[in-house]
Amino acid sequence: MGRLDDKVAVVTGSSRGLGEGIARRLAAEGAAVICADVLDASAVAGSLPAAPSGAAPKAVHLDVTDPGQVDEVMGAIAQDYGRIDILANNAGVAQPIAEVIDTSEEVIDRVFAVNVRGVINCSRAAAHIMKETNWGRIINTASQTGKVAWPGWGIYSVSKFAVVGLTQAMALELAPYNITVNAICPGTMFTDMTKTGFGMAAEMAGRERDDLLADHIATIPMKRLGTGDDIGAMAAFLASDDAKFTTGASLNLTGGEQVFF
Repeated sequence: MGRLDDKVAVVTGSSRGLGEGIARRLAAEGAAVICADVLDASAVAGSLPAAPSGAAPKAVHLDVTDPGQVDEVMGAIAQDYGRIDILANNAGVAQPIAEVIDTSEEVIDRVFAVNVRGVINCSRAAAHIMKETNWGRIINTASQTGKVAWPGWGIYSVSKFAVVGLTQAMALELAPYNITVNAICPGTMFTDMTKTGFGMAAEMAGRERDDLLADHIATIPMKRLGTGDDIGAMAAFLASDDAKFTTGASLNLTGGEQVFF
């Protein structure tokens, strides 16, 4: 038996990377997982096991920046599966490396639309459904840069600070309905976003990306990057009854890269 047998879980941004890692672990723990992404997540969903009840995983197209579409998709999932128990808000975008004063309006609008408004849109829609069953778990992917900003990543950092604040506010508001809200703050993870970011930094510094990344890994106390398996394990814990008294927390997942709360 898994810790999440027959729970219904929606994972946004789950076509690859950290979202895929979350989807795979929740499914392995027994949840029926819906992979929601603006990209095609059918390959991930098609490789996941069904829940013990037989409820099958599936992929749905979802643009988290569109509140009307979010409401429609979440409503359809609740109708098809009977409820939504778990929401993992993982969809997110990075930014081109630039100081805040040099960041374009287009980039600012896009980062906030996905990383902040997207989390709000999905959380509101799912929480309305969770309140009907008086049980739920909302898990937000924030970032270590949502606690300490990185120069050159200022707008992204601010968006993740907002996710931490939203996590705290919704945790307090939804606690009476037995709904917990927590955030995971990943450090430097093995993802396409990381490779792209270090690629930009390496080009600006006139260095090779892999050399720059290797230098950074050497500064991480555990001497490696985080993985989808790592975030999946933490998400499964937060989704389970093992974490039923944990809410409003923003948990580090950094291998020691960041160690304070």
